Amino acid sequence: MPPGIPLINDRLIIWVVAELHLLFAAFVLGAPIFIVICEYLGLRTKDSRYERLAQETMKIVAISYSLAALFGAAMTFVLIGKYQALANFIFGRFYPLFGLYALLLLVESILMYVYWYTWDALAARKRIHISIGVALNLVGTVVMILMNGVGSFMLTPPPSPEQASVWQLLNNATWTGLNLHRFIANISFGGFMVALFAAFMFLTSRKDKDEDRAFYDWMGYIGNFIGVAALILLPVAGYIYAKEIFAYNATISTLLMADKLAWFFVIQGVLVVLLFLGAIYYMWLSIQRIRGGVRFRSYFRGVFLVALVGLTVWLVPQNFLPSLTAESTSPIEEVAIPERVTFLGMMPAKGLAVSAVILVTAFAYLLYRQAIATGTMAWGKIDTKAQFALIFLPSLAVFTMSFMGPIRELARGQWHIFQFMADTTRESFVPPLSYTAIMAGITTLVFFLLMSAVFWLGFKVAHKG
Repeated sequence: MPPGIPLINDRLIIWVVAELHLLFAAFVLGAPIFIVICEYLGLRTKDSRYERLAQETMKIVAISYSLAALFGAAMTFVLIGKYQALANFIFGRFYPLFGLYALLLLVESILMYVYWYTWDALAARKRIHISIGVALNLVGTVVMILMNGVGSFMLTPPPSPEQASVWQLLNNATWTGLNLHRFIANISFGGFMVALFAAFMFLTSRKDKDEDRAFYDWMGYIGNFIGVAALILLPVAGYIYAKEIFAYNATISTLLMADKLAWFFVIQGVLVVLLFLGAIYYMWLSIQRIRGGVRFRSYFRGVFLVALVGLTVWLVPQNFLPSLTAESTSPIEEVAIPERVTFLGMMPAKGLAVSAVILVTAFAYLLYRQAIATGTMAWGKIDTKAQFALIFLPSLAVFTMSFMGPIRELARGQWHIFQFMADTTRESFVPPLSYTAIMAGITTLVFFLLMSAVFWLGFKVAHKG
């Protein structure tokens, strides 16, 4: 941080508040998609576990919804109070959009509470109840798409933003890519949060409650499956989004990939690969509780090896300078990697490495499914370390989201709105990697403290009552 800027400043405040709003918003959007699918599966398969999973998860969503709205309001107040010029332009130009947003937010709130409070009343009319849930998800998705238009506009505005129509402002160069990326990320995040809730309930349930432990073990398996399945698609969506950014302006792509934010991208890749490794580790532990599934464990050695090699390739830099524009007192030969392994420091090699990690993760899941199909599953008898893996995955997912969000914002450089409205505040600087990591860590800690309170109040205290 540059000297003269206090530790607690305007930028830090809106940073944390905005991230917390996005995290809770991602959960209350992603989880209901998961919930409605589970409720439908319960109706089709007559498996009561799906119904219980959906209803218990919706209880968490209902409590979390108010926190998403609270931090959204706080973000708006901070933006208006501390960044008035930006707020005046955004609200002035997007005024019709924000009017529609407010209306849809009201409709979404009504649908959410109707869906939750009519669960038992419509037990005999499941299709009507599921239809309400589908409507809830459709409205929530439209709300997300509208706000993504505002966020993507700030990075890739159309020519002459003052004269452009609202549709031209909204339908900017990266709106589609951001919508796709966030939609898939929210589903993955919702799955991992369900797995976290299941792990919390499993670890805090009584040892003699075999039925509860078996259910929460199964619930963790389902949540992890949804999280990993969406995670496999996420790099493809990220590539599409990055391609749109690069096509819009080469300055942004240089800043992201070869200049001040290059190492941010390297760490982002490491975090994503660690997510895949955590998912593989959970499956490796889970396969041990399947009678007849031990024979599949030997294949995981190769899976772990490929994933670790992929992680290593991603970490290999093209040079050891923080950026291509950084000054060095040493000859370039001393900071560049040897010529014979230069390929490992380039994006084609890193793309292949990530692709290999994705493929072996999918292969591990197929092994896991084959073990389940040919063996006998002992639900509730899982190794306790697997529950900590289910806690690790959403924790890392939250940290990754908190870390990747600033990358997109910092890509604007010294602009509030890229090449249109300059950021002249004294906090306008590219923070060091360590500072960004600390801020992401603080956001992650606060989010999980709040979610722990939601879990405890929603289930432990309520059940005691």
